[in-house]
Amino acid sequence: MTADTAPEPAAGHFLALSVICRVQGRYEEGHVAARQAMAAAGRVPGKPGQGLLARSYGLQAANLGLSGRLDEARRAADLALAPAEAYGDPTLLGSVLSTLRENARRGGQLREAVAIGRRALDLAERSGAPTAAAFERSNLAELHLLLEEFDEARTLAEAAVTGAEQDDVWCLPYTLAALATVRMRTGRPSEAGLLLDRAESSVAGLVDRQAGHEIRTARAELALRTGRPHEVLRVVEGRADEAPVLVAWAEILTGSAGPARDLAYAEAVRAGRTGERITEAEAGLALAVALSRLPEDEAAGGAARESLARAEELARALPYPAGLRYAATARRLMDEAAATSSG
Repeated sequence: MTADTAPEPAAGHFLALSVICRVQGRYEEGHVAARQAMAAAGRVPGKPGQGLLARSYGLQAANLGLSGRLDEARRAADLALAPAEAYGDPTLLGSVLSTLRENARRGGQLREAVAIGRRALDLAERSGAPTAAAFERSNLAELHLLLEEFDEARTLAEAAVTGAEQDDVWCLPYTLAALATVRMRTGRPSEAGLLLDRAESSVAGLVDRQAGHEIRTARAELALRTGRPHEVLRVVEGRADEAPVLVAWAEILTGSAGPARDLAYAEAVRAGRTGERITEAEAGLALAVALSRLPEDEAAGGAARESLARAEELARALPYPAGLRYAATARRLMDEAAATSSG
């Protein structure tokens, strides 16, 4: 790459760099590279320019979303859609739709996310892209879990693994982690553990930070659901920022309400600032339970109940059915703690 490089190859270079940065978890550098690609793409005429522009906006959205800058990610993804449709390549359009779907999920717009995901899946199937179809199925499965539509989640997750393992494609660890999550949330934790073992084996030797994150997060959730909070802390040791809500719950269950409060509060504030409504609700529930476990003078009176009410109302307003179930569990734990302290 030099100053004399023509716009089209220059755009291609920066797009490739952005992809590498995203996979390695260097999201800010990935965003910068995607913006450089956009500047070069703007000087490429006709349909090729539209395709490059769509890819640059799409990669901006992906890197911004992964770094928690959700409002900016939404704007970039919205800008990617029109040039992707004009370019007409199903793979590119599917990639843009996938980013739009993920942004909708993070923003708590679960029904909209399902609709976008279905469109992306239909496109992948019609264009004969089995890898993209497997990836979309696994993401749709996770959305249906959040909506507590377990049969749909199970069917999609199983089909995703079947599609990915035929050719041992890059998305196999993602599909295995998604199926493991379905299994653990539907009462089959031993199967979830085996699936996560397979996921770890499939990602060995690959530099895919996001895949590693998905597997670790699923392992931490499995440990929490099977009554092993100390194992949660071991799984995410040195990476608490990857799963702060799960770590907060582990701290609560191991008797460390103070650190749990600090983690949950910080995550609730961050998610509220970036518009990540699902995470905001979940962090608010952990915060409520953590506050309820503190001595009365530290809990600031009714702060625990206020946090619970806010999180519950958010889950109801989105709506977020799984969040309402979590809220009921949080309320029960708080009532039990109150009964114990008064007894």
